[in-house]
Amino acid sequence: MLTGFLGSGKTTFLRHLLGEPGFADTAVLINEFGEVGLDHLLVQEISEDVVLLSSGCLCCAVQGDLVSTLTDLLARVRRGEVAPFRRVVVETSGLADPAPIMQAVTGDLRLRRAYRAGSIVATVDGIGGGASIATFAEAVQQIALADCVILTKSDLVEPWRLDALNLDIARVNPTVRRLVSGRTARPCGAEVFDHAADWRPRHMDATDAPTVARHSSGVETFTVEVESAVDWPAFVDWLELLLAGRGQSILRVKGLLRVAGDPRPVVVHGVQHVVYPPEHLPRWPEGTQRGWLVFIARNLSRKAIENSLPSTFAPAADAVAASASR
Repeated sequence: MLTGFLGSGKTTFLRHLLGEPGFADTAVLINEFGEVGLDHLLVQEISEDVVLLSSGCLCCAVQGDLVSTLTDLLARVRRGEVAPFRRVVVETSGLADPAPIMQAVTGDLRLRRAYRAGSIVATVDGIGGGASIATFAEAVQQIALADCVILTKSDLVEPWRLDALNLDIARVNPTVRRLVSGRTARPCGAEVFDHAADWRPRHMDATDAPTVARHSSGVETFTVEVESAVDWPAFVDWLELLLAGRGQSILRVKGLLRVAGDPRPVVVHGVQHVVYPPEHLPRWPEGTQRGWLVFIARNLSRKAIENSLPSTFAPAADAVAASASR
């Protein structure tokens, strides 16, 4: 998903991506097609709302339900009306909340058979991004849910302003990957959408104590350390109940855990009411084997999370076995 506040450069960056050969097998869904300057890229109209770009990408105007659009694209591939695609990029409107879009995709059984939720990428205006973060809840929400942030218009801004904007972004989402884009240099598509996430909090060193960051939007960011091995079924039950009951308060939870009986660290990722399938990393980040969870939330304290977590810890014997297996 490509999101970002009004005027942050989403469309400009999308046009850059569509010029890459590696994006030729991509379907592009756009909320407001009439406002997107892609006319010079259009080569062949396939149907009323699907066009083939010169890059080979399919481009759709998402005027109806997103689930219906994605389902219809699959049907068109099966009928041979459009070429198969490997990736879908959804460009949201400038005031969109990414969470319901992800919930729609991950919550539909038909789509889950064919699609896997990918990265959320947010563009942030290098010139006016700080003001947007301070003023508009939508801008904060987009950054809070992002896996990667693109700082646009970087060549038009003094370095110290970019440094200040980076601090504003880190206060909202301390684990987000940040890349810089300008007229002379832009990140490539693989670096933005396909790059493996750095699952260690940027603000937290192995010896750091858990931190809490607050900002004017009312969003709180805090880290909960989970030093003991967890019993995985118990943890999943706990997380699903937490998101089901407090999903409106929890914008995002993301972390790395030690699981009893498994030597590999397990990546945990949830957005509001949605829990993503777990992933395994081949090894722990250098310098630590402690588990942690980063929460971006409203009206939820770190203490409340810490008090409820012990029910998920593995029995001592299992924790010892997990440690021995490493």
